Amino acid sequence: MTRMTVLQLLPDLHVGGVERGTLEIAAALVRNGHRAIVVSNHGDMVEELIASGAEHIALPIGKKALTTLRYVKSLHKIIEREKVDIVHARSRLPAWLGWLAIKRINDATRPHWVTTVHGPYSVNRYSKIMLSGEKVIAISEFIRRYIIDNYPDIDTNKIEVIHRGV
Repeated sequence: MTRMTVLQLLPDLHVGGVERGTLEIAAALVRNGHRAIVVSNHGDMVEELIASGAEHIALPIGKKALTTLRYVKSLHKIIEREKVDIVHARSRLPAWLGWLAIKRINDATRPHWVTTVHGPYSVNRYSKIMLSGEKVIAISEFIRRYIIDNYPDIDTNKIEVIHRGV
């Protein structure tokens, strides 16, 4: 088995469904011999993440301000330094930063890009980043239907329903 490094991106690790799913995926990856890294601002659940054997890198990638764009370079460096195989975005602003960071990487070494749609986001260009993944995880059949109904140009073959995103 080839050991993978998976980097998950979200604003912070406070209590919530996105955060719980992030911890569960990280723990499952570690249990199966892979490396799990989470980039977020911080939060109450970081200790639990670390206890599972996963790693945390604190970076305020969820702050809605133009200055947050400066973290694209930091994410790019993290992705290359840690030899990340898959970047998994779980929230819109971190997804934009992650997408911009991986676009700086040569096609031959660029990690795979996965997104998870956790809710019925507003329908606009900002939210559409969540559909840019090579695979788009919808956390329910309702969310899958919402994506298809509101973004008719999406390739439906890349949407995978995984309940709760785990």
